[in-house]
Amino acid sequence: MISGGGLPLPVHAMNTLQNEIRLLEEHREPYAVVTVVRRVRPSSSTVGDKAVVTSDGRIFGFVGGQCTHGLVTDQARQCLETGQSQLLLITPRPPAEAEEGVTVLPMTCQSEGEVELFIEPKLPDPLLLVIGDFPIALALEELAPKFGWFPRRLALEQNQANGSDPLERLKRGVSEVCEPDMYAMVATMGLYDGDSLRMLRDYPLAYAGLVTSPKRWRSQREELIRTGVSAEFCDFVDAPAGHDIGAVGPQEIALSIFAQMIERRRRQTDVRYFPPSGTSTSETVAGGTVSTSTGLGTGIDPVCGMRVDLDNTAYRTEHDGKTVGFCCPHCLSKFQQDPEAYAITR
Repeated sequence: MISGGGLPLPVHAMNTLQNEIRLLEEHREPYAVVTVVRRVRPSSSTVGDKAVVTSDGRIFGFVGGQCTHGLVTDQARQCLETGQSQLLLITPRPPAEAEEGVTVLPMTCQSEGEVELFIEPKLPDPLLLVIGDFPIALALEELAPKFGWFPRRLALEQNQANGSDPLERLKRGVSEVCEPDMYAMVATMGLYDGDSLRMLRDYPLAYAGLVTSPKRWRSQREELIRTGVSAEFCDFVDAPAGHDIGAVGPQEIALSIFAQMIERRRRQTDVRYFPPSGTSTSETVAGGTVSTSTGLGTGIDPVCGMRVDLDNTAYRTEHDGKTVGFCCPHCLSKFQQDPEAYAITR
């Protein structure tokens, strides 16, 4: 962790922070930038101090001591879930009514300093997987960055030189690039539409589309259902893909498809998951995450109200048959002194 010790971060520390950001962006990992915008002594931070918080709770930089550290990490992770920026006030004297747009949390450290921070989530552009090697597929790949998508294109035609089965290589390629909030567009012009859609049904998708005609899609849909693909998945696929704007040529057709995807992106935030045959029914996954966690999960620190990872926190106790987690030793100590004074929430 980069520590500023309450002083402005030196140049080498800021460079290190920028390097961390660069690595996170290269790996397409979401992160939040936290900036101190106001502080009241004896807070150890300084206005302008910065930190970066990752979705798994790692923090780089310095915005305050241990109590601030835990609260900031929790709030930053919530911002990454919602995609919304947040103004956070941590104070030993919370007002009876918070100002509009400000989240207020109690400062539980004995120093009783006060700090106000701005948390800005930085989310990678959603992945657009394009399958196909025809002009429309190429146009989709070319235009994707202009509309806020990160494109990856795969095609059987790219695998002709290798001696192994092209379909197996394509399937492996899809599994290697897939992401939980993936958008997918099949544009093979009928050559391997069905194979491509069967590959995609096993992944959480924000959108799936097929470049086709209404007549061809009716036939393709019947074939997919006959071979075990659920009608629910077929209904999820936008086919023919794109809004009817009278598009002519690959670029305009691609534009009509992006219009449809933008509409889906702005009006729908859930990701759909269609499990393979024989498993439970499809589920809607809020925020693009399929949860398979079976541990203790998260709980609420009853002293300060912070969300705590019960599986990983070092500060944990049992009370009335429940596991209670804490963000720091100070909160744990206060609880142990008078457990009945705090309502426990799991």
